[in-house]
This record gives sequence, structure tokens and C-alpha cells, in this order.
Amino acid sequence: MTHDVAILSQQERMQQVLRMLETRDAVRVAELSKAFAVSEVTVRSDLSELARRGLVARVRGGVRPLERGQSELGFDFRLRLEVESKQAIAKAAAAMVDEGEAIALDSSTTAYYLALELRTKKELVVVTNGLLIAAALADAPGISVLVTGGMLRLHAMSLVGDIGAEALRTTRISKGFLGARGLSIDRGLMDLNPDEVRIKREMADACERVIGIVDGTKWHRTALLPFVGTGEVDAIVTNTSAPPADVESWRARGVEIVCVDPAGGAPPVPPPGLRRFSPP
Repeated sequence: MTHDVAILSQQERMQQVLRMLETRDAVRVAELSKAFAVSEVTVRSDLSELARRGLVARVRGGVRPLERGQSELGFDFRLRLEVESKQAIAKAAAAMVDEGEAIALDSSTTAYYLALELRTKKELVVVTNGLLIAAALADAPGISVLVTGGMLRLHAMSLVGDIGAEALRTTRISKGFLGARGLSIDRGLMDLNPDEVRIKREMADACERVIGIVDGTKWHRTALLPFVGTGEVDAIVTNTSAPPADVESWRARGVEIVCVDPAGGAPPVPPPGLRRFSPP
């Protein structure tokens, strides 16, 4: 037993479980008890809390990732979910971007659709940790793309870690457009993966204005970790399926809410491959 393992908090233990489930079909109570140097009763409590938050599914003797559509999915699959809503949100968000600005886009699929809408802008600087977002803008003549460094996360095709965080700390950006797995009036914008959460926090801290880009399904979800508190969110662009009572609660906190009505959007555009940086 190591001292470092012994002092892990419940939050830290739950983060570790989620990391393990990114590459495994299941984790077991006995295994986690040994790894964290805590009792099986404590581990079961941790797993029950993760299940209560809708982040894992309980199985006999442990937990597994949620079924498709519930847990973190690959970028290409998520790109095909809520397509019309994401495209409508992207159009509305693009209208908030002025030519000559420096903006930040995270690695979310809604940010990918926003990148496509920005291709005709001029004298725009885009900072992103999303490789496919960068690829979508790579040959746009009026756009300069700055990609943060870091370790590659295959699920999101994103770069995370200390290198990217350090680059963001020395950058000032006018607007940041950030997707989220869930949002809460009490906790703000939230996501699932701890590494993604960290880079999103750094990105938000570098921006003068933080704008959430979330479709209506995200208003009914929770996630493990907040990356921007409610008081730090300047605006949210969403669609009309967002629950009206929640929308009004955010507006009462001084957050600008833009609700768009999706209407018969085009089919999803497949992201460009990493070997060919051409527009989709």
C-alpha cells in the first residue's frame, strides 16, 4: 500500500474508475479495493454514486461503461447525434464571431460544426485542442489555426495535458465556445473525462467571454466534473428543446441564452482523416 493511494478522496477514486472504463469493459469491486487501499464497502459506495449520476452501469461485482448513447462515445459516432440541433447551434454561434477576433474551440462535435460555419470568416485566429476541428479549418484562407499540444485522446481526437494547458495560460482570447456533457445551474458546465475537464478549464480561463454550445439533450444530463462555474458563463447557445424552466433560471443569473429552432439540416459531414488536412 502506498501513501499516495491511501489519501485518494472519493472524487479522485471516481475519476480513476472513469479513466479505467475508457479502455475496459468492466472493473470489479475487489480490484478497486486493492488498488485504492480502501474497503469494499467504500468502493461500493463510490460506484453507487457514479451510477446515481448516470456515469456508469452497475453489474454483479462491479461496474461497466454505459450503453451506446449514454457514456463517452467516439467522435465519429457523436457527430451523427442531434445533427440538426448542432448545425443550428453552430450557425447561431458563428454569428457571434467577428472577423479579426481570436477565439477558442474545444474538441466537441458541436465545435466541429461551428468550425465548418467559420470557414468563410477573415482574419480569424482559432485556438483549439481538437485535431478534427483544426483539420476542418486548415485550408480556410482567412483563418489561422493554433493547435494546443499535449497527449492524444483517441475517443475525442483531442490533445490534453500539461503542454496544452501551459500554452493557454499565455494566450488571451476574446471568446471561447465550449461543448459540455451536461450543465447544472448549481455546478455550471460539466464533462466526464478529467483530462478534458482540465484543458476546458484552462481554455475558459484564457477567454474574455465563455459561451456554452450545448444541444437540448445536455440540459437533462449530469457529469462528474464541472469545468466552468455558472457565474463564469457569459452565454449559452442551445436549441428549443432545452427545458424552459432551466433556461429561465440561467437567464435569472445574468447568462445570455440563445435558443435556435433546428429545421431540416443537411446530413452530417464526415470529419477529414488525419492524413489529409482538406475540408470535408
